[in-house]
This record gives sequence, C-alpha cells and structure tokens, in this order.
Amino acid sequence: MEQELQFIQNQLWFVIALFALLIATNIVCYFVRKSEKGSDPKFGEMWDKDQLDMLIKKSSECLVEYPNHSGALFFGAKALIARKENIAEARRRLTKLLDIEPSLKDSVQEILDELESSESS
Repeated sequence: MEQELQFIQNQLWFVIALFALLIATNIVCYFVRKSEKGSDPKFGEMWDKDQLDMLIKKSSECLVEYPNHSGALFFGAKALIARKENIAEARRRLTKLLDIEPSLKDSVQEILDELESSESS
C-alpha cells in the first residue's frame, strides 16, 4: 500500500512539473511575440508623417522577408506613387495585394484606376 501511495505521489509531482514547464513555455512565447510585434514597422504612421523615403525603404525591406505583408504592399505602393517613382513596381504591389486581400478590392482598384487615368493623360 505504501508503495502504491509513493507511486501516485511521484506521478503527481511529474504532472506538476509538466504543468510548470507548459506555463513557463507560454510565458516565454508571450514575451517573444510581444518583442517581435514591437519591431514591426508602422507603415501607416510613416505615411501619416509624410516619411515617404523611409516608407519605401522599410516596405521594400519588409517585403524581402515577408512578401505577402499587406501593409508593406499597400503603403509602399502609395509612397511610390506619391514620389512618382517606379510606378510599375507600385502597380505590381497593388495587384499582388488584390490577390492576397480581395476585401480591399474597392480601395485598391480605385488607386489602380487613378494610375491608369494619369498615365493615359
């Protein structure tokens, strides 16, 4: 009987250690994700502050690592259009954004239509 109680006690300690490990892992993951989010460039803020050169640079860097980043595609394309630089690249980014985020069709299509009308005139 005493051996059975000792076995149960050992099992309970094992379960407690397992839960402690699970909790520690979740805490570490939480802080790692939190620090990664802080390093995410704020493309909207750069656009609002009219930091177009930095926005073009940061969005291009972001797209190398994350080619489907919707913020980098959208605001990078808007910055390229505003600077009147590499309009073909801006169009490519907007088209890719349409493929990734069909819900943005209205706003992105409006920008693409403005590009076509400005090029034809």
